[in-house]
Amino acid sequence: MNRIGFLRKLEELLSDIPDNERRDAMEYYRNYFDDAGPENEEKIIEELGSPWKVAESIKRDLFGDTYQSEDFVKPEQPAGENKTARNVLIAVLLVFTFPLWIAIAAAVFGLLAGLVGCLFGLAVCIVAFVGVFFVTGVVLTGTGLIKAFTGFPAVGLVLTGIGLLLLAFGVLGLIFTVWAVGRALPWILRGIVSLCKKPFQRRGASI
Repeated sequence: MNRIGFLRKLEELLSDIPDNERRDAMEYYRNYFDDAGPENEEKIIEELGSPWKVAESIKRDLFGDTYQSEDFVKPEQPAGENKTARNVLIAVLLVFTFPLWIAIAAAVFGLLAGLVGCLFGLAVCIVAFVGVFFVTGVVLTGTGLIKAFTGFPAVGLVLTGIGLLLLAFGVLGLIFTVWAVGRALPWILRGIVSLCKKPFQRRGASI
């Protein structure tokens, strides 16, 4: 703070005292700075203290015992200092809660890994069922055709029908598997990634 800022703030803090008293006080401190010279400006400001301290002293001299220091408006901390203090506090909290965050991260990672494992197991089961339907359908269809042309037409037709039905189920299962791998799985993975990003996005916004 330089001389101009000091005197401007002092005059603002003295706005609630009589005009003549304020003019006398401001004239006194302007002359005080003038007598000291520009080269001693910083020394004078250091000697006087803050404008709030000077204004409090002037008001105490004017009002005596009726002046209550707790009613005096204290200076607000600069926004930069508030932000720095908040960041330091956040850093300290992160350091002291580091084991807790590690445990939470490990638990979340375990849940996600379990979810991915379940999805992979489900996909393997679907593929296995599709394979079984295809193999069984092919075997029954082939067996039915053989039976139909070797003297057992009724049995052959039944086996062929069952085989074709199983092949149809196999085709449907294959279509579902392709859809799940091509559409559902990427959608689930995007949801997991988005869920993992949310805590970091909130933190960045708040800082």
